[in-house]
Amino acid sequence: MDNETLVEGFGERMRAERVRLLMTQESLAVRAGVKQQTIYQYEKGRTSPTLQFVYALQGIGFNLQFLLFGRESVPNPDNFPPEVFKVVVEMVEAIEGKFSGGSFSNETRLRMMLILLGQYVAEPSSLPLSDTQSLELLVRS
Repeated sequence: MDNETLVEGFGERMRAERVRLLMTQESLAVRAGVKQQTIYQYEKGRTSPTLQFVYALQGIGFNLQFLLFGRESVPNPDNFPPEVFKVVVEMVEAIEGKFSGGSFSNETRLRMMLILLGQYVAEPSSLPLSDTQSLELLVRS
C-alpha cells in the first residue's frame, strides 16, 4: 500500500529528477549511500525518505524546489543554497532532540523541513544563518 501521508507526488518527482540526471536507480543508490531497493520504495511512495537522503539528493544535483514543492519556479533559480538546507536540517534535528516523545518519523521530519523551506522562500531572512553564511549567499546572488 502506498504511503498516503508522504508529500503527494514526491516519489514521482524523485524519479523524474533521477531520469533528468540520466541516472539509474542503482547509480543513484550508490551516490546517495542507500540500497537500490530503497530508491524503488521512495519512488513508489511506499516509504518516506530521511532528511539525510534528501540532503544527499541536493548534493547530487536534484532540483529540491521541484522535488519537495512540485514546482520549479521559486525566488532562487539556483535551488536552495547548501547553507540554507544545512540550517533547516540542523533546526529539525534540534527540535527533535528536545522532543521527549522519542524520535520523529521520517514523514514528520520531511514535513517540518518543508515548512521551514517554505518559510525561507516566503521570507529569506527568517532563517538563522550565521554572518558568514549570509555573506556567502549575498556574494552568490
